[in-house]
Amino acid sequence: MKRSYWSEFTLTTVLLIILSAISYLIASPAIAQQNQTNNQQASTQATQFSVQQLPFVFEGSWILCQKAHANAKPENCQAAHVPANIEETFADYNGYLLYKTEFSITEQIHSQPLAIYIKHLRDADEIYLNGQLIGQTGSFADNFQKATLYPRIYYLPTNLLNYTTANELILKVYNHARQGGITNAAPVLDHAQNITNIVGKQDAMLMIFIGMMLLITAVQIFYYLAQPENKEHILFAALCLLEASYLYTYSQLALHSGWDLTLIFRFNIFFFCVLTVIFCLFLIKFFKQPLNRLFLVALGVILLAGVSCISFLPIDHIYAVVNILEVVTVTVLIPYYLFLFYRAIKDKLPYSKSMTAVLVLYMLTVVLDIAVDLQVLPPFILGIAGLISPIFLIAVFIAITLILIHKHWHYYRHATYDYLTNSLRRSAFEERLSEELHRIRRTNDSLVVALLDIDNFKQFNDQHSHIVGDQVLQAVAERTRLTLREFDLLGRYGGDEFCIAAEVADQTLAISLLKRLQLNITQEPVIDKEGKPHKINVTIGAFIATPEQQVTAQELIEKADDILVKGKINQKGKVHI
Repeated sequence: MKRSYWSEFTLTTVLLIILSAISYLIASPAIAQQNQTNNQQASTQATQFSVQQLPFVFEGSWILCQKAHANAKPENCQAAHVPANIEETFADYNGYLLYKTEFSITEQIHSQPLAIYIKHLRDADEIYLNGQLIGQTGSFADNFQKATLYPRIYYLPTNLLNYTTANELILKVYNHARQGGITNAAPVLDHAQNITNIVGKQDAMLMIFIGMMLLITAVQIFYYLAQPENKEHILFAALCLLEASYLYTYSQLALHSGWDLTLIFRFNIFFFCVLTVIFCLFLIKFFKQPLNRLFLVALGVILLAGVSCISFLPIDHIYAVVNILEVVTVTVLIPYYLFLFYRAIKDKLPYSKSMTAVLVLYMLTVVLDIAVDLQVLPPFILGIAGLISPIFLIAVFIAITLILIHKHWHYYRHATYDYLTNSLRRSAFEERLSEELHRIRRTNDSLVVALLDIDNFKQFNDQHSHIVGDQVLQAVAERTRLTLREFDLLGRYGGDEFCIAAEVADQTLAISLLKRLQLNITQEPVIDKEGKPHKINVTIGAFIATPEQQVTAQELIEKADDILVKGKINQKGKVHI
């Protein structure tokens, strides 16, 4: 059987790798064609932007110049389309680049507070308006600080803006690795307040997601403390906490925290690596599947790579870890997850289908993030990917939380209530009875505790089968429940015995309640599923506790049980107090 499962997994993995390769081969010409189109659209001369109304998008041809180092003069300048990868213009790009354009504004726009918003820009940058530095994010080498996680918002000083002549806008960029520059969306000029609101709303949404993750973390820790044998609760709590930490690294709070931005980026990669490991462990624990040694080694390598990112690994090599992680995720982990889902559904494990659907959605968000990171998606998808991924992510985590809560609720029900009769189990009944004892001492009422036994039930089972016997037990429990008040207690004490506890004013009312209960149970026969009637009788033994008596719940049950035993010896089918 194990060999069969392994063969199925291997076949699944091979097919997915083949499909991935085919998809890449199909997509590559399309991407290349798109890049070629962008380059063809770029004119030999930069666009002279004329801002007539706001917001205004600086999409078009800019002058791009390479630089030998941060303070070197621009060289090899060319007109190129924005947004686009720098490498499309300069194949030998060495890290330093200068974007330059000119724009004119009307007098009316000049009189308003303005700002420029850049959705995504890798690494570090400085921005100049008419020759004056007006802002920077991160810093260039040698004191390099990586700021690739954050959008840019730069306010334009009114005293530096011209409305009679063109304004020169220069953006110096340092990109130490991977495709860089203004890639996803062109810079936007708008009212300063509008741009502040855009960034503020994005960050507020991020904080809401983080808050929800922390809330889910607390809930899962609570459930783990309630049932520590179910390790998936603590693993999911760790997953949520790490996800909250990972999202925090993208926030404006992290950007303005004063921490070294490169260190924050290192932790961002570290959190991603650990998230990958915890996610896999959570799946294995939830579906109760053994962890193959090969994948245990793979997870160990990923965890070691994450630790290396925040310790000794040079910043230039961190993207190698990211590339390895992406490849392992797509070619090894995701096929393994799908194999786990397949086995869980095939074995008809609880929640296998619902959890599979949710986790497939989660993996789609991971694949989407990887595709955004590699910039292999069409521009219109890149524009909304930043919104889709967080929404999908929070929906997935909420769905997993609901599944785990439902599972915990079932666990609680099975631990507290008898599955067959939906009555309290003995331990739960004793616990609730102790609470009732404390309550009657405050209300000065009495408490009747009774044990109800079905007469000759063993012989009934032998004669009619245990299936019919179960139907009788269910009928007795239901008739007892209908006779009692909503706040009275009903528990299953043993095979054919039930516990009852009810608050009463005096002994007369207690006797009346128990006789009415016996009558309601025995006056009508129990009709089984085949339509056959079965006459039953019950014997009840009860003890009435007054507020003055200092007795425990267990002592009360023992007293009622002693009265029941003696009553069955003397006369069955009666109420004995």
